[in-house]
Amino acid sequence: MSQDYERRVPYPPAPWRSSGRLWMGFFKTDVPVQLPSGLKPFLNPRWLVVTLVRYLEGTLRYDELAVGPLARLGARFGIFVPYIWVDSEASMWGGRRIWGVPKEMAVFAWEGDTVSVTDKDGLIATLTVDTQEARVPKIWMPAPGLGRRDGQWVFTIATMSARLGRSGMHIAEWSPRFPYRPGERPMLGIGAKPFWMTVPKPRLLDVERETRNVKRET
Repeated sequence: MSQDYERRVPYPPAPWRSSGRLWMGFFKTDVPVQLPSGLKPFLNPRWLVVTLVRYLEGTLRYDELAVGPLARLGARFGIFVPYIWVDSEASMWGGRRIWGVPKEMAVFAWEGDTVSVTDKDGLIATLTVDTQEARVPKIWMPAPGLGRRDGQWVFTIATMSARLGRSGMHIAEWSPRFPYRPGERPMLGIGAKPFWMTVPKPRLLDVERETRNVKRET
């Protein structure tokens, strides 16, 4: 990796506070999603979470596509994201260095309710979503996630309030670079239109202690 690529871009410290639009789909894949050592599937190993976000106001403004399974480490569970792209260098380096999320740069080209996401290697995915704003009352929900930073597992619980509506998510194109292929439409889709989110500093996990706690409980 070149020195130019390795250069650090200034990024805001945690917590990050944002609002915008979010679409999430739970898809079934053609093969089980592989997890790194230490993680175990949470629920079905063929379930994949695809999340498209437009952070429109707050700490940073950018678009994001995240792809990953639900996973468990000891007593902790959340979304583990091995594939994630953003169109902000500050978000990329902040995601890597604060939360241990392997963000990469990409271009998000929107045409109405359809977005094509591409990077230096070509197409990543093309998705269509329901962009109509939800009118129902806001609800609160946690958003747990697992990451890996400097060889250590970290755990974060973001807090989010949102007006929920249809995701309308449809995968029109999907890159063969992924080791699995989801169906075109999710088993379950959710649109947070709009949402308000706070992502705090992560917690470093002691894997041995987490594992011991699970064994005691079982």
